[in-house]
Amino acid sequence: MQNESQFLSSSSTASSLQAPRTPFEASTNPPDLPSTSASTTLRDVPQTILSRLAFVRLLGAGVIKDIKARLPWYLSDWTDAWNYRVVPAIALIFCANVLPGIAFSLDLIETTNQYGISEVLLSTFMAAFIFSVFGAQPLTIAGVTGPITVFNKTIYNILMTQSNPPNYLDFIGWVYLWAAVIHWITAILNWCNFLKYVTLFSCDTFGFYVSWIYLQYGVQVITRQFTGEFVSAAVAIILAILMVVTSFIFQKLSEKPYFHRIVRQLIADYGMPISLVATSAMACWGRFHSANVLTLPVGGAFQAANGRPWLVKFWELDGKWTDIALPFGIILWILFFFDHNVSVSGQAGVYCRE
Repeated sequence: MQNESQFLSSSSTASSLQAPRTPFEASTNPPDLPSTSASTTLRDVPQTILSRLAFVRLLGAGVIKDIKARLPWYLSDWTDAWNYRVVPAIALIFCANVLPGIAFSLDLIETTNQYGISEVLLSTFMAAFIFSVFGAQPLTIAGVTGPITVFNKTIYNILMTQSNPPNYLDFIGWVYLWAAVIHWITAILNWCNFLKYVTLFSCDTFGFYVSWIYLQYGVQVITRQFTGEFVSAAVAIILAILMVVTSFIFQKLSEKPYFHRIVRQLIADYGMPISLVATSAMACWGRFHSANVLTLPVGGAFQAANGRPWLVKFWELDGKWTDIALPFGIILWILFFFDHNVSVSGQAGVYCRE
């Protein structure tokens, strides 16, 4: 009887705990059926927050990664370069920047009358200084390229077809400003990661395009000599061929065991600058000078082309032209993106294959 009473009391207690006491309780809180909507909401909300946080963390991740990778070596990249090898490197890079700068600026002078060799060299120096200091890449070679020159010339030709064209320098200033903004967006959103989908075919094709522009402008500079006398053009062609042949001979002599090691090193370091200075000096010597070879039109020392002021007041441009400059800025961004990233990745792929 005692066990039976205990069993009944425990059964009644269990039934009283499990059964609802009111119909309202039964409808609102059914036994052993937890609410799935609350658990699902709590499960989904953290995933949404985490995905948003992951997207925010990806903003500028490439820039931050580059800074962390280059920061330990930032000072050593500058201090390790303080030796004699800096001198021939400066001479070589200066000549490598001056020669295309002269060719491209000559075309811009004759087309737009807005650019000159002073603007090209000064802008190259400013861009290289900012890029090397703030980009933590002091060994990067910065200079004017053929596609950008063709792009500037094309914009000028398009503007001149308008009945009331804007100021060319003001308009091109807004084109560069729009391109800079898109470059910042590209860096923040890590769009350079899409380069992994670019094949070597695209790299080689664009590299061929850039090389062909360099060759075409070199030939174009020579053909301009025929606007004057035939003797002047002939002397100019002879000097151009002499410079190329002399540089090639110096390069080959530096690889032969004909001289002392120090002499071979000097020839390898200063072969191209010597050939450039020597052939340029021959145009001012003897009978070569009497041929009146056409030279680069230059203005005063540190003076902008056509006597214009150095400061370009691009903020004074009409509002409609600032909007029209946006598509040109996108095109300029594409040119820079390919020229800086695709060409570099293509060369890296070639080096890896070698």
